[in-house]
Amino acid sequence: MLTLSLLRHAKSSWSNSSLPDRERPLATRGVTDAPLMGKAMAERGIDPDLVLCSSARRTRDTLALVLPELKVEPRVV
Repeated sequence: MLTLSLLRHAKSSWSNSSLPDRERPLATRGVTDAPLMGKAMAERGIDPDLVLCSSARRTRDTLALVLPELKVEPRVV
């Protein structure tokens, strides 16, 4: 059976209001929390085959911190 899992980006920073929305980085809390989410996913057997990820900076940064914690290497699009 196929399973769809949705993961929102980690906490993003609003410290620079002049940045376009797509360019917002992760906040310190997001950088800390994202690997923890990856570990939690791995512990629960959430092993994605395919990841569809926005090109927004905060989503790509989140993914970069989550992926090393997983037990699999999914295809990322």
